[in-house]
Amino acid sequence: MRSAIRKPKALRRGDSVGVIAPASPLSDAEIAHGIEQVRSFGLEPVLGRFAAAHDGYLAGTDEQRAADFNRMARDPAIRGIFALRGGYGTMRILESIDFEALARDPKVVMGFSDLTAVLNAVVSRSGVVAFHGPVVGKSPLDDEARAYVERACMSLEPIGLLHAPEGVVLSAGRAEGRLCGGNLSLVASLVGTAWAPPFSESLLLLEEVDEEPYRIDRMLTQLRLAGVLHAAAGVVVGACTGCDPAGPSMSVPAVLEDRLHDLRRPVLAGVPCGHIARQWVLPLGLPAVLDAGARTLELSEPAVRP
Repeated sequence: MRSAIRKPKALRRGDSVGVIAPASPLSDAEIAHGIEQVRSFGLEPVLGRFAAAHDGYLAGTDEQRAADFNRMARDPAIRGIFALRGGYGTMRILESIDFEALARDPKVVMGFSDLTAVLNAVVSRSGVVAFHGPVVGKSPLDDEARAYVERACMSLEPIGLLHAPEGVVLSAGRAEGRLCGGNLSLVASLVGTAWAPPFSESLLLLEEVDEEPYRIDRMLTQLRLAGVLHAAAGVVVGACTGCDPAGPSMSVPAVLEDRLHDLRRPVLAGVPCGHIARQWVLPLGLPAVLDAGARTLELSEPAVRP
């Protein structure tokens, strides 16, 4: 499968990158940290006008957060849009995002967690690859983590073979499909809406944070009942961070085994993706090959263009 999806230009040192808060609010120190992390790539951060805004549990009003995204999407001098953090709020701005601007001028859009909603909409509405990767105000970026970003967003070479030696094989086999998904809560919340990604024959990525095992069970069961898990060609499960039970419970690994092992398609859990310090940067919308038994994910074409 070769990709028909459009790719943004590779980020180069000196490029300007929009730095925005499309979900929950941040402290001044977190914003400053995010700016410095962008600079560590040799990129020039352009802070969103409302990045420091607060509106209850949101980083400003819906109108303000959408305006920051759209300003970056419409400005030809901005070559990427990096989220400072997730939290909650990106679903609220989906109807206001100018996806046509990104279609006209594809650029790197990166984040994860609550950004799942925006990333998958960028792919489906703009037809442009989007990057499931760090949020620069919250994710610590050591040399290894920065290398994952550079490999995906700043190199014209394919990402190639990613190996998860500590991954758990829930169902062996090999499958090919376009990457989609991200945070389990957001994927489940998008089901039944016009913003749900195309799950059919996809490689479905799932990760989670701070949800008890029974809640993970409930969301996976929802995806089963909605036909999402059986529509996918394969499933890749990242980290489930802080998901230990508060009382008597099945463990998260037991829930994953129970809900995913019988899908009759490749399922690999425990890959380095999600709320962890060093996560793979994965281009949603790009074809990949999952070999669950070998614990590998392979991307054989570049995620960006010259």
